[in-house]
Amino acid sequence: MKPQTDHAIDELMSRPLSERARGFLREVQFAGGRVEIATGLGRRQLALECRRCGYVHISQDERTAKLTGLGQAYLNRLMRAN
Repeated sequence: MKPQTDHAIDELMSRPLSERARGFLREVQFAGGRVEIATGLGRRQLALECRRCGYVHISQDERTAKLTGLGQAYLNRLMRAN
């Protein structure tokens, strides 16, 4: 994987993500990088929001969301900011 430059990180952080979606992203991280989203419309909507930003990958059968490298970088950057 290509190392992230400061410009790339700044671009990454400029992608809008709601607080609920950030919480979902943390949930994916705490679950080991993968969660089931087939149970409930709310989880699926949050996964879709995260996917639009490139932070999760949704499986072909649309049952599982998996954290991407960008998603991990985003969470790492949030942790450093707080």
